[in-house]
Amino acid sequence: MTDLLDSFAAEIGTATPLHQASNLPHAPLAVDAAHVPLSGGTDPTYGEVRWRTLINGTPEAPRDLVLGLAEFGPGDRLLPHRHTPAEFYLGVQGSGTVTIDGVPHHIAPGIALYIPGDAEHGTVAGPEGLRFAYGFASAGFESIEYRFSASA
Repeated sequence: MTDLLDSFAAEIGTATPLHQASNLPHAPLAVDAAHVPLSGGTDPTYGEVRWRTLINGTPEAPRDLVLGLAEFGPGDRLLPHRHTPAEFYLGVQGSGTVTIDGVPHHIAPGIALYIPGDAEHGTVAGPEGLRFAYGFASAGFESIEYRFSASA
């Protein structure tokens, strides 16, 4: 699983540092999702979801949040799991169902979902697939421990 988590980090070299005011603790940056390769889709532990983690901290380049895009083909899944930090999803394209602690929620473009910390959640894409932004108030994706229900 460590190799999997390592692959979540966006290549900081593909980010463009923006002008930084002297009072900011971290440099602003811009990341083009088209330049961040897809990861995932091959490990049955978590399902068929693929992702691009766009903003992610490292010890050398700290950040205060994690932001990425999750991408699903028709009927693809992100299996039920939990993690300590809360998370948000914002629908970008397609549609699907996100089940949070046993309650199904529709996701589609413009629909935002808040997932409380340690809530079990999983996703199933609709027939046209699904794409959503995800994010955590966390310094880095590698510090987030995913606990998949099937292996708990």
